[in-house]
Amino acid sequence: MWNTPGREAEKPYFGWLTTELSLYTPSTLNLKTHAHTRPVGQRPLIELEPTDHPLAVEQRTGIKQDRVREIAEAVLHPGDNA
Repeated sequence: MWNTPGREAEKPYFGWLTTELSLYTPSTLNLKTHAHTRPVGQRPLIELEPTDHPLAVEQRTGIKQDRVREIAEAVLHPGDNA
């Protein structure tokens, strides 16, 4: 459906998050998700199920710029002590 006009009308697809974000406890592996297709040219929106996992809470309630920077640094430069 990647190039199908109107694909955003599709119902969300169930999936599992398969990315380990080391900043979060408990693990982020295998959190339940829903992938929402969007118009052609836009990537799907991945929504975590509304649980009390810290990542799901941050997705629902928002996070500050400093936290985004912290997450990006951990993902882009794993193992750095900076």
